[in-house]
Amino acid sequence: MYFFSAVLAILGSVAYHHFVKRISPAIHPIVSIVGIYVGVLLLSGSLLLVFPPAEGYRHHFRQINWVQLAVAISVFLIELGFVLMYRAGWNLSTANLVTGVVINILLVALGLLLLREKVSLINAIGIVLSIIGVAMISYRP
Repeated sequence: MYFFSAVLAILGSVAYHHFVKRISPAIHPIVSIVGIYVGVLLLSGSLLLVFPPAEGYRHHFRQINWVQLAVAISVFLIELGFVLMYRAGWNLSTANLVTGVVINILLVALGLLLLREKVSLINAIGIVLSIIGVAMISYRP
């Protein structure tokens, strides 16, 4: 499951960016996101019918709390951000890379500040190289 889950995330991410880049500029970005979530709801609902929870639906639906709303808001912001980035002219080859590096640097900072995680010297060198790489990728003469 360790590698399978990573492969799913990678395939999903590649497909996601490929298809988000192809969304027609004629459709309102939020309407497009609503269409995406209708599809996600149908797919998730279908999978729940095929793979029902052992403890029953009620047991699991009762555990939904504010965290799911926070994730929903986060996912919505990601969706809207990438739709707007691609419409503004970002390239498929750089948009996710640039945002990914910045996100990871912010997550390192959160890990250091909130979770008391440690960064080794080699990690720090990698972070610096990532920042340099983003600057080089983002540079437009």
